[in-house]
Amino acid sequence: MFPARTRFVLLPLGGLALLFLALLPRLAWVPDDEMAPSFLPGDLVLLLPVEAHAGDVVAVVDPLDPSRWTLRRVETIGGAVRYTDGEIHTTDLDKPALLEMGRSTDAVVLKENRHLTQLSPRPVRWSMEEIAVPDDRMFLSADARDLALDSRWWGPAPLDVVQGVVVARVGPAHTWRGWFELFFS
Repeated sequence: MFPARTRFVLLPLGGLALLFLALLPRLAWVPDDEMAPSFLPGDLVLLLPVEAHAGDVVAVVDPLDPSRWTLRRVETIGGAVRYTDGEIHTTDLDKPALLEMGRSTDAVVLKENRHLTQLSPRPVRWSMEEIAVPDDRMFLSADARDLALDSRWWGPAPLDVVQGVVVARVGPAHTWRGWFELFFS
């Protein structure tokens, strides 16, 4: 057995090691193009197990296939949300305006805070009436809004589906993004 002095040192070190493991970041490959052009298939993302906030991109368990995970943007936690003419509106008063960055062959690319979103260039002909989002749920959206399912179909998601918050991305550079990005609030 260890002497008392050694145990006195090992116990706190063991506790610190467990704390580090609990907060250990996770590296993952982006599985799909539903968050394009900010996140593309094959990009490497760094996920931290921290509390998500509006505007964060999070890894979540796919509600339609629990064996799969995907990335989505947190539009709001609690409050209310509506979808009109291709734009999501929330009760979050700090939500930035969209800035058009340009057009690709099949989408309009918009800058929204730190991330990019894309919409089909054809007119969006549907909208979603305002819905209440309970305080223990979040409204999630895909950046490729015309190509992916999100809370517009699933409804508000419980907070416990979050597997981690994206804090960094590494992948090929292109017109609208560099090869490396950090996403700290």
